[in-house]
Amino acid sequence: MTTQRDEEKRYNALFGSRVRFFVMLVVLLCLTSIWSNILTFNFVVICMAPLENGTMEQNADRYSYSNSEFQWLISVVAIAALATNGVVVYLIDKIGIRTVFTGLGILSAIVTMCIPMAIRAGYYYLLFARFLQGVSFAANFPVIGAFCAKWAYFKQVGLLVSVLVAYVQLSPTITMSLSGPLCQSSFGWPSVFYSHAVSTFLLFIFYAFFYRNSPQKHPFVGTIEKAKIAIGKTAVMDKSSRVPVPYLSILSTPSVYAVWIASIANFGAVNLMLAFTPIYFSRVLGISITSTGFSAALPPLSQFVVKVVAGWISDRVKFCSETNKLRLFNSLAMIPCGGFFVVLGFLGTENPKLNMLAMGAAAGFLGAATGGFFKAGPMISKQYSHVVTGAFSLMLTLMMLLIPIIVNAVLDGDMGIERWQRVFLGTAALMWVNNAIFCIFIRAEPCKWTETVVTPSPTVSKDLECTGKDIEQTKETPEK
Repeated sequence: MTTQRDEEKRYNALFGSRVRFFVMLVVLLCLTSIWSNILTFNFVVICMAPLENGTMEQNADRYSYSNSEFQWLISVVAIAALATNGVVVYLIDKIGIRTVFTGLGILSAIVTMCIPMAIRAGYYYLLFARFLQGVSFAANFPVIGAFCAKWAYFKQVGLLVSVLVAYVQLSPTITMSLSGPLCQSSFGWPSVFYSHAVSTFLLFIFYAFFYRNSPQKHPFVGTIEKAKIAIGKTAVMDKSSRVPVPYLSILSTPSVYAVWIASIANFGAVNLMLAFTPIYFSRVLGISITSTGFSAALPPLSQFVVKVVAGWISDRVKFCSETNKLRLFNSLAMIPCGGFFVVLGFLGTENPKLNMLAMGAAAGFLGAATGGFFKAGPMISKQYSHVVTGAFSLMLTLMMLLIPIIVNAVLDGDMGIERWQRVFLGTAALMWVNNAIFCIFIRAEPCKWTETVVTPSPTVSKDLECTGKDIEQTKETPEK
C-alpha cells in the first residue's frame, strides 16, 4: 500500500526541493498569455488595414479605424482593468488566486477567440470584446504579489519578482515575432487571435490542476521546501485566523508611494513602446510588416533578458545596504533609459537601424527596475504584497489609458519626427523626475503594519517541528 510519505518521495525525486520554480514558470506563462491576448490587436490593426492601391476583392476582410477609434480600443482595456482591480484584489484576498486567476484566464481565451467575429460585426462589438480583455487582465499584478507572498523563499524574492514581472516584455516578444508571419500566412490576420486563444486555454487548464494557493497545500512540495519557504513569513495561517488588510496604514506610508510613483514612469515607457513601436517602425521608419514584427520584438526581448539577470544579481549584491541597492538598480533602469529616449528624439529617420538599436537599449536598461521598485514592493509589504504590488495593475492600466491620449494629442495626426521628438523627450523627463522621488522616499525595511503576530497553521507547525535541522541548514547553506 502506497503511503503519503512514499508519494512525497516520488514527487521529490521528480522535482527535488525546487517545485516553487516550476510553479513560477507556470504562473509566468499564464500571465504572459493574458497580456499577449491584449497586445494582438496592436499589431493586427496594421496588417488587416486596407491596401492603398488594392482592388475591392483584395481589400475584402480588411478593416481600419480612425485615430479616435484606435485610441478608445486601446484605452477601453485600461478602463476595464481599472474598474475591476479593486474587486479582483478583494476576491484574491478572500478565496485565493487559483480560482480567480483561472476564471479570468478562461475568459481571456474565449474573448480572444471571438475577436475576429467582433471585428467583422462592427466597431462597438470589438469595443466590448476589448473591455472584457481588460477585465481578465485586472488580476495579473495582484497574482504576482500573492504568489511571492506565499511561495517565495526570502533570499530569492528578487529573482521570483523579476521573472514574473518580465511577462510584460515576454508577451510582446512572442506576440510581435509570431504575428507578422501569421498575418502573411494563408490563414490571414484571424489566425493571430485563434492561436493565442488556444494557447491561453490550454495553459490555464493546466494551471487550474497544478497550482495551489500555498506550498503547504501542494502535493509535490516536500517538508524541507515547505519549511524553507516558511522562513521569515508572518502570514502563513489558516483562513480563520486572517488579519484584516491595514489599508489606511498602507495608504499613509511614503515608501509605498515611492514604489507606485516609480511604477508610473516604468509603465509609461513600457506602454509607449508596446502601443506605438509597431506604428513608429512601419509608418515613420518605413519598415515592412514582417520586419516590423521582429523589430518590435527586439526592445521587449532585451528588457526581458535584463529583467531576469538584474533580479538575480540584486539578490547577491553585498557592497551596499538594501535601501541603496534599491536606489542603485532603479537608477540604472530609469536614467539610461531616459537618455536613450533623448537620443531617439534627435536621431531622425535616415538610418532606421540606429533608431531600432536606441529603442532596444532604452528597453534593455529599463529591465534593471526589477532590482528597484519591483523588488521594493514585496520587500516592504510582505504578507500584504498582493495589495501594494497589485496596485501596479492600476499604474499599468492608467498609463495604458493615458499614453495613447497624450501621444495622439502631441502627434495630432502628424507622423513627422519633430512630433515624435516631443514624445520621446517628455518620456525621458517623466523617468528622471519619478526616479528622483523614488530614491528620496524609498526604504527597504518591512513596514510596521507587516508586524502582525499570528500562529502558523498546523501543517506548517508540523513541518517546522519535523525538519528543524533542515531549516537551520537552509539558513546557512545556499542552494546549489
